[in-house]
Amino acid sequence: MSGTANLAPMLLALGAAFCFALALILTQFGLRTMPSWRSPLYSIGGALVVAWMAALVFVDWRTFDLDAALIFAGVGCIFPVVVSILSVRSNERLGPAVAGAVGNVTPIFAVLGAVLFLGEHLGLLQLVGLAMVVGGVALLALRGGTGGRHWSVWVLGLPLAAALVRGAIQPAIKTGLALWPEPLAAAAIGYALSSVVIVSLVGRRALREGPAMRSGVLWFLGVGFANGSATFLLYAALGLGSITIVAPLVALFPLMGVVMSFFFLRGEQLHVLGLTGILMSVAGVIILLMAAT
Repeated sequence: MSGTANLAPMLLALGAAFCFALALILTQFGLRTMPSWRSPLYSIGGALVVAWMAALVFVDWRTFDLDAALIFAGVGCIFPVVVSILSVRSNERLGPAVAGAVGNVTPIFAVLGAVLFLGEHLGLLQLVGLAMVVGGVALLALRGGTGGRHWSVWVLGLPLAAALVRGAIQPAIKTGLALWPEPLAAAAIGYALSSVVIVSLVGRRALREGPAMRSGVLWFLGVGFANGSATFLLYAALGLGSITIVAPLVALFPLMGVVMSFFFLRGEQLHVLGLTGILMSVAGVIILLMAAT
């Protein structure tokens, strides 16, 4: 794939990264007025409405492919619902900077899946780049990140698990898009199944505890819109480009989240190791892109 052909999936992947980072920041505001267990009801529900409104208008349903739809539905049972639950919990415990930074290991899982199941290949430079991304994450998390937060080691497993799910679904989505190249339909179908899962998990408890605060609902509807936009952009990028190009760029979202949190969330201050980790991760992503183009 030429450098010019790579431009569209690169821009889409960067857009997805920005929207994922925006969702991290909005989540912090929402958590001030709503418990974390309840928030995915509104973030996933909001994204569902937006995705289906757009899909009904822009998707050519005459080209519907059942096998692809089943793949999208299967993915929807775990993504984005599982990632939403894990992300909001890790954001609550770690803060957006560290929670997002640990998510930078997503390219490892995504690229590994592409190599194992889709026959994509990695060169030496790409392996070096991936190693630098992981090293940058290690530095970001080494001293607890920002704002004087403290946590047990096991809490880091929350964003790691989210990264694993986020990376693991990308080869499946790319397979589905090869059969039916409609990323908006993929997002809409996935969110429909995720909505069923989250309602079955916490819907009864939410009804029992009564209405949520209006401000919290609005914040998490915003989270849902940001995540829904990110998911669509991610799927569109995967439909046009290689996972080895798309995944590293989407993995920039934690770095964008760190910058946003510095400006919009007081107390989220970077230490020297954190800044070094960011620079190392960015260098790793650049190396990955140079090797892929």
